[in-house]
Amino acid sequence: MSEKLPTLKIGRLEAEVPIILGGMSTALTTAELAGAVANSGGFGTIGGVGLGLSEGTRNRNEYFKACQTGLKQEIDDAREISPDGNVGVNLMVATTDYQELVKVSVENGVNYIASGAGLPLSLPEYVEKYKVPGQPTPELIPIISSVRAAELVLKRWEKDNVIPSAFIVETPNTAGGHLGITKVEDIGKYEFSLESVIPQLVQTLEKSGYDIPIIAAGGIWDRSDIDKMIKLGASGVQMATRFLATNECNASQGFIDRHVNNTDPIVVIKSPVGMPGRAIENDFVLRLNDKEVIDLGSCVNCLRVCEHAMNPLASYCIIRALYNVRVGDIENGVLFTGSNNDQLKTDRENGLFTARQIMHELTKTEKTNQQIPKQLPLNNSIEKPERGSPLDIIKDYGEIKFLIEWMLHDGISDNPSLWMKNRHRLNTLLIKHGLSPDDPDCYKSLKLIVKKAYDDLEQK
Repeated sequence: MSEKLPTLKIGRLEAEVPIILGGMSTALTTAELAGAVANSGGFGTIGGVGLGLSEGTRNRNEYFKACQTGLKQEIDDAREISPDGNVGVNLMVATTDYQELVKVSVENGVNYIASGAGLPLSLPEYVEKYKVPGQPTPELIPIISSVRAAELVLKRWEKDNVIPSAFIVETPNTAGGHLGITKVEDIGKYEFSLESVIPQLVQTLEKSGYDIPIIAAGGIWDRSDIDKMIKLGASGVQMATRFLATNECNASQGFIDRHVNNTDPIVVIKSPVGMPGRAIENDFVLRLNDKEVIDLGSCVNCLRVCEHAMNPLASYCIIRALYNVRVGDIENGVLFTGSNNDQLKTDRENGLFTARQIMHELTKTEKTNQQIPKQLPLNNSIEKPERGSPLDIIKDYGEIKFLIEWMLHDGISDNPSLWMKNRHRLNTLLIKHGLSPDDPDCYKSLKLIVKKAYDDLEQK
């Protein structure tokens, strides 16, 4: 059985769990999922690209304005869900509004910015330009796929007297979505594998005198994968596909069901971004393979360089293809996913529906190896007490938080009888405030009740 995972330090930030949520854009990893991962001790990343797209979006100005407004809202909402957690954004260098989205992120106080789909050479310059006096600047995390890319970032950022807070190393061999390389023939090569790049990068950074944590990304699924990456020299991992079918993922049920029940091959496709991507071979992909010209709507100029914008007859609109599947038009767009997509069904069969449950599954040790109920069962013998005053609610919130953390991480193996007693106490407190212990979102609902209690006290 695995021992407790190490903490993860990225600049001034520290997380109890060395797991970063991969920021899946076009509104898949929004505030709810990012906040849930942050509340579970990890780094919760908002996918910062394409938040302004809707079915009615027709022109670039409308799109860019909505993207900036949408990103600000997601940052605010994530901070509401996780006031003390590590919340950041993932931004794509290749997007036309990259600088504007960096501005929104900095001004609204994100803890970190992870950036890839091109080398983020100008990121420190933009952050310096938009920094807010008296407010900490975000930690900056380039996403790379090779040691050479890391060296280029270091060399360019030295001119701004900035050192990366961490490097996310994403392998094109197993990752989902855009794969960070331009040549399809490079996919599968050992030189781009995590087993090859991470030890080399560790050695390169040590020789140069840098103490920069390395985050492994691509194909990371379970605890054994995490342990393996740490042994290679990584300080933590980034995971996205594992959270794709959670309740907090901002996707239609059709999107989730299509991934969970998929029987089609996972293939590499060509993207108008100029790099390949990994996706499910659905009807849309088959039509592309047949050279069909697919018109998904007007171009909003979302990418600085885009094959579709230059020649609509030669490609397709990637952002609309991603939007379509998220909202349920699952055969009329691109279903990006990682190489471990087939394991999503196993999570569902094992009762893992929420980000918290998955984070617990990834971090459990010998103490927590005994079976813990997937949802805390409702004891029907408990009578509903009278709801207390705002002060009672705030007091109960602290006790509830303690009980949940104790039960999930310590209690059952140390003292089963006390675990059962505390479970009964927890159920009593939840029911007292009109919540069902069977509801996986009861803790989120409780936080809203607590916020209202604080507001009521302030009004008095």
